[in-house]
Amino acid sequence: MSSLPLARVVTRRLSVPVRDTRPPRELSQDEVATLLRIADCLIPAAGPNPAASDAENYLEYLHLALAARADAFDAVMDAAATLAAVPDEDLRAALKQMWATDKGTFDPLSAILAGAYFMTPQIMALIGYPGQHRDPAGLEDAANELETGILEPVLARGYISVSAAGE
Repeated sequence: MSSLPLARVVTRRLSVPVRDTRPPRELSQDEVATLLRIADCLIPAAGPNPAASDAENYLEYLHLALAARADAFDAVMDAAATLAAVPDEDLRAALKQMWATDKGTFDPLSAILAGAYFMTPQIMALIGYPGQHRDPAGLEDAANELETGILEPVLARGYISVSAAGE
């Protein structure tokens, strides 16, 4: 038996992209200010809930949300550039107009800004959301799924094989 050094094998699932926690590019101070104005317009302070920009670490989570939706980054930043010149008193009307006429831009813009808000630990605590966690079924629970018939359609369909390479 030879004593060859073991090679380190690194595997990466093709179906899962590399997680990036930074937006595709750095944001300017003006872009950040505009995004915060839009976020505050969409999520104003109400009762114990702070306005979006006042949520603890909101900016950190905004960057994370922009990174997660890098596919919509350019559209969101174009929208921010368009809305930058809109005065505060007209911003809500401009956003309503965008919602009515350009959902392809409004939807990712609002999803990113609201998503960042709801990712902050402060807001998660305020709404009572514990975060994602695993809750695996026990052996008896899995057996009961077989007894109840809930898995019958899946079992009848059979195994599905999907290649990560699209073959």
